[in-house]
Amino acid sequence: MMRAIAALATASLTALAVLGGPVVAQPNPATSPQKAVSPSTAGLDMAAVPKLDSEGVRQVQQALHDKSFDPGPIDGVLGPQTKEAMRKFQDFYGLKATGEIDNQTLYALGVGKLAGQP
Repeated sequence: MMRAIAALATASLTALAVLGGPVVAQPNPATSPQKAVSPSTAGLDMAAVPKLDSEGVRQVQQALHDKSFDPGPIDGVLGPQTKEAMRKFQDFYGLKATGEIDNQTLYALGVGKLAGQP
């Protein structure tokens, strides 16, 4: 068994020498994961609370629900249950727990596309 391992090691070293040195694996662009492209946050006030229409509020409620924070009914209404879920989410993730839907929280929820200026 030891002779077989030694022979394999010798053959591997010989192959490396023939190839001109160690072979370094290169990423395959066809199978490499792509970096997510998100809107630029340059100049965006992360503390700003953007105006959201009912569809935007609905998306925030769904994101809270998906992350196990109960916003109450997913109805597009920014009511007390949604604000409490928002406050709990912010507190849990170390954000300023205001209950307001600010830009920083939108990005943390994964709905950064809703971020904007007030």
